[in-house]
Amino acid sequence: MKESIYCEKCGSKMQGVLDGIPAGMKCKKCGWGWATTYIEPILEDENVYQIILTSNRCDLSTIKVIADISSSNFISAKKTIENAPIKVFSGTAIDVKKIRDKLDLSKISYEINPPFPY
Repeated sequence: MKESIYCEKCGSKMQGVLDGIPAGMKCKKCGWGWATTYIEPILEDENVYQIILTSNRCDLSTIKVIADISSSNFISAKKTIENAPIKVFSGTAIDVKKIRDKLDLSKISYEINPPFPY
């Protein structure tokens, strides 16, 4: 759950300047705000990363996670797992980080190419 930030001038709830990017906050009531030029490197990373499933463990929890990641049904996810090693996702760094976290939580073996620095 995100913590709310309140305006130093009037006490109203602040709103992010750019959706999803922590670049600044602005008060809708009085207009006071702040901004930064620092943006997390993962948000600026334009590389396309691939997640390669290396595990062929075919239990129900693994099938559910792979079905979710690959936006497929259980039968397709099971076939994907049986064909490991196989690419299950390709995308930007921020998206790959979310998928990696799901795989780590489920203890599913994978590789990321090119090497993932985050």
